[in-house]
Amino acid sequence: MKNQLILLMPVLFFGYMLSSCGSPSEKEIQEFRIHVDTVQIDPGDELLFLKRGLDVSGLSVDRRYLYNFDLEQHQLEKIDLDCLVLDRKIPFEKEGPDGLRGIHSLWGWEREAIFFSTWNGAKVFDQSAILDRSWKLDPKEFSGDVLSDKESLIGVQVDPSGEGEAYGLAKAFRNELASFVRLDLDQHQIHRYSLPLLDKLGTYTASLNDGENYAYHEVETYLEIVDSGVLFGAETGSEFYLYDPKADTIKVVSSNSEWMESENMAKGRDFASAGEFSRYFQQFMEGPHYLLPVYDGQNKRYWRLFYENYYESEITEGLFPQPAGANVYLALYDEELNLIQEAELPFLTEKPLRHFIKDGMLWVFVNLEDEMGFVRMSIDL
Repeated sequence: MKNQLILLMPVLFFGYMLSSCGSPSEKEIQEFRIHVDTVQIDPGDELLFLKRGLDVSGLSVDRRYLYNFDLEQHQLEKIDLDCLVLDRKIPFEKEGPDGLRGIHSLWGWEREAIFFSTWNGAKVFDQSAILDRSWKLDPKEFSGDVLSDKESLIGVQVDPSGEGEAYGLAKAFRNELASFVRLDLDQHQIHRYSLPLLDKLGTYTASLNDGENYAYHEVETYLEIVDSGVLFGAETGSEFYLYDPKADTIKVVSSNSEWMESENMAKGRDFASAGEFSRYFQQFMEGPHYLLPVYDGQNKRYWRLFYENYYESEITEGLFPQPAGANVYLALYDEELNLIQEAELPFLTEKPLRHFIKDGMLWVFVNLEDEMGFVRMSIDL
């Protein structure tokens, strides 16, 4: 099922001179055409797992299939994105030699295998849910910039191009001491990189324990291996990073938006009352949230979504008051991560969930009355 519309969007166009600060040298109004349609996946007689917004999902190498893990039934849903149907479900074991537990993220691997980043290391399974290979990735077995007893490796991803390196984030409890980590799997060396955005993560952590209520909140971080290196960042700021493994350098991408502040200004701490915690959470939700760019290899550009939530009333309920909706925006970058254009996306009215590039289009997951759907966008510049 498809629904389609075409919007002519006025946007701000930025021309950049080559400079370290990346400030705009000229500005003009330009229009571009954005094509939008909505598609729905046919699951046959099955039910698809949508409760977590496809947050544990990933694409096959050829981008034909979406793998979505059902955490309740402990099975993998293989979605055919060309035919818009459920291909099949693959049940997994929790224990034994082919056991799989504590999944953090997943994506397609070579020879139609699936890579899983788990709390107990990295694993690759075939399409029959048989373990093909695994990496323990225990930081205590690595030398170099070793982790303290208070720190853990989060969301480690093995580079599929050579399998000699892995990347992740090191964090202590409450997001303290956060840093980007490169693991040399051949030499068992660990290398750490401190960056301004990651240094601030702990200032957003909030907790409450007043004897009647317990609550905890920390910000989301993102990391993805791409053709040009490793992209990573956090939702709290517009700044993000690209690690180049060949040069062992990190490119800092700073782009101040015309639509939102560059940094979320909410500050977390140990709160003494439920009301204080709730007010903090609402302030955080109303602030800017930046997602990691996704690469469009067909059009040689990056797409980045960012948003801010809004509430219809100042009076909210619960420790985690839920917003009424969100204002969603798009930033386009060229291959060198120079900002090209920005635009508001009025047809997206909630926080963008799982999204990816396929066939030169941005696919954004939407729940269509408990059915899996996607809003798809393409742009004529």
